[in-house]
Amino acid sequence: MELKVRNFAKIAEADIIIDGITIIAGNNNTGKSTVGKILDAIFNTTINIGEKMNKARVNLLSEALQKELEQILAREDSYFSIRYDVQLSVRKFAEELVEGKKGFDDLCRRYLRSLEISLDSTEEDQAIERFRSLLAEIGQISETSLSEAIYTNYFGDIFHKQINSVYHREKEAAVTLLIKGKKIQLEFKNDECVKCVRELGISNTSLYIDDPFVLDELNNRLFLFSSDESMHQRNIVQKLTATKEKGIEERALSELLINRRLEEIVELMNKVVAGKVLRRQKYMYQMEGDITKELDVASLSTGLKSFVIIKQLLLNGALNEKDVIVLDEPEIHLHPEWQLIYAELIVLLQKKFDFHIIVTTHSSHFMEALELFAKRYGLFNRCNYYLADVKEHGAYFENVTDDLSRIYKQMVDPTLLLSRLREELETENDEL
Repeated sequence: MELKVRNFAKIAEADIIIDGITIIAGNNNTGKSTVGKILDAIFNTTINIGEKMNKARVNLLSEALQKELEQILAREDSYFSIRYDVQLSVRKFAEELVEGKKGFDDLCRRYLRSLEISLDSTEEDQAIERFRSLLAEIGQISETSLSEAIYTNYFGDIFHKQINSVYHREKEAAVTLLIKGKKIQLEFKNDECVKCVRELGISNTSLYIDDPFVLDELNNRLFLFSSDESMHQRNIVQKLTATKEKGIEERALSELLINRRLEEIVELMNKVVAGKVLRRQKYMYQMEGDITKELDVASLSTGLKSFVIIKQLLLNGALNEKDVIVLDEPEIHLHPEWQLIYAELIVLLQKKFDFHIIVTTHSSHFMEALELFAKRYGLFNRCNYYLADVKEHGAYFENVTDDLSRIYKQMVDPTLLLSRLREELETENDEL
């Protein structure tokens, strides 16, 4: 894959190869996180978008039909309430109308009579005409217009309606995702999607992980606490709590396959998190080998949460081959020793599952660990390194895979400043 970005938020220009592990380094405020968020938004908006659009049409029509039904019933009984089974019937009717089944009038009459509503032929004809009008109104919204509105809303939520260039607001923002010669291209003007080209569908999902505290949301959601989840956090929580109904045989085979593939990865993670997440009255973390030690997942240290999130996603089968994982500065909450383990984990995940992994980092220690483990596991050629830098008209991204010293120099320079300060202080103390 390759992601091309032009005039998007802080980014003036970026051409990012996503094939294996992509590492993006650079100073603060250079748009590193924006790259990952764009990729995540493209995947999660585009996946099953046809099905989502159809569902949106059905939901809207179902609501409109229910209001019509309320008006009809209110004439007979001012204290009526629409039963749950009737709501289901209305939705089924909406689905059949959106599908475009033949015999519109007959379908409407059968629906009205199934509800046992006493209407004369004139009232029945009037109701059918209203149904026809509602369907026509929804049908006037083209797939292109609806697609653009969906991308506008999703990207608007992710980027707080600040999509176009912060430097040149008048320029159109453009993002293009190329996959095997085919593209998904979006263009934005005044923070709204004005062009959408989809030459392929997307079946893989994406996760954007930037905050270990998202684990706390498991119990916040369980007890209906107020929450300010972002779109990508909501996506993670859904996958952390996802359960799939499987037969005994299918579950047994699935567990054997997962355990075989995860054996080396789980062994590595167990150096830090030897336990598992359990659903009790709330989500708890049970220490391995000790059923008496169960902690609320919110009570785990921030560093532990970083590992628990990945482990839980793997064990519940929420991640599949070739999925996209964006890790935004994952080393921030980790001790240097755990940074090494996390770096090895990233490399192993790519090797075992062929994930597309994007990592942003400020740490020379963490980046070097990624580099060395990639070499150990024979994946160095599946790594691409980028250096982000802000110039006059925005942030630019340069591929420095053939010259990693440029990244290390930028990261090490502040350390040299500290060394000089230490020398100055020691010299002053000697003079005293």
